[in-house]
Amino acid sequence: MTKKQKFLTLFKNRSFYQLYNIGGYLDELCGLLTELEIDNLMQLNVQFIRTCSPSSTVLLQDLIVNGCLTIINVDVEQKKVFHPKEFIAILLHEIGHVFNPRLSGIDAEYAADNFVKTKGYALSIKSGLERGLKYNFSGFEQITCGLRIDNLLKSK
Repeated sequence: MTKKQKFLTLFKNRSFYQLYNIGGYLDELCGLLTELEIDNLMQLNVQFIRTCSPSSTVLLQDLIVNGCLTIINVDVEQKKVFHPKEFIAILLHEIGHVFNPRLSGIDAEYAADNFVKTKGYALSIKSGLERGLKYNFSGFEQITCGLRIDNLLKSK
C-alpha cells in the first residue's frame, strides 16, 4: 500500500476527504506526514470526520475496531473561517495530541503545538489560535490560547 493509500484509510467518512481536499489541503497534510507517522495513526485507529453544528450524524463504513478508536472531528462551520494553512495546522495539532496521549492540560497543548512546529506551521497555528479567539469558538479559551501563543513566540 502506498503512503497516499494508507493516508486515505484514515477517512472512512469519505465526505470529509472530498470536501476538504478541494484545495489540496489534505494532499498537503499527507505530504507533511512521514509514512511512519501515517502507519502510527492507522495502528492507533485514528479516523477524521466532519460534523455540522450543533449536531450531526456521521456514517463510518467498513470500520473494524479492535480496542479503541480515536476520532479527529472537524466542524464544517468553523473550518470555513480558517485560512487553509491554519486548517492544516489545526489538523497537525490534533495529530500531535494523538502522538502524546499521556500528557494533559497545557503540557498536552504545548506538545501538540511542538509537533506542528516540526512541520513548519508554527505561524499558522498561532494565527489559527488568534482567529479562534476572535470568533469565540468552543475550544479556544483566552487563557490557554494566550499561554500557547506565548510559548510559540518564546520558542521560535
